[in-house]
Amino acid sequence: MIMGYLEDLEHLVEILGSGRKMKVSGKHPSKQTAFGVMAVHLASLGFLVYTGAIMQKKFDRYLASFKKAKEWSMSTVVGLIEEEVTRGMTIEDKLNQKCLFYHRMYAIFGHRANIVPLATAEDGLPLKLEVEEDSSILTTFLDS
Repeated sequence: MIMGYLEDLEHLVEILGSGRKMKVSGKHPSKQTAFGVMAVHLASLGFLVYTGAIMQKKFDRYLASFKKAKEWSMSTVVGLIEEEVTRGMTIEDKLNQKCLFYHRMYAIFGHRANIVPLATAEDGLPLKLEVEEDSSILTTFLDS
């Protein structure tokens, strides 16, 4: 129910904002207010009624599980153990196991750097520079 609500771009902007600065006269509702509106909307569709605060906590839990699954999918340890392969499990199944709405959330959040940070710096250089101890680069760096 929460994911269906957020898949509507207008609702998503209500919850997370558009990323653009508001006009001086415009005012973006607080997150608590936006989640309250979500709760009322979902209740009008016949879903179990929750408060805006509870909807926000549910969303935060979904987002946390998505972040963990997304980070796992980008790591070097992505894979399945022998037992999972024997059962016919795929990487897609594993992602869905880690995050119930992984593919739906990926469509909404998967390319947002504020959800899962990029692996490299903006200038294209690696975040971690590995240098051997006897390297002149390391010596120069340490001497400066």
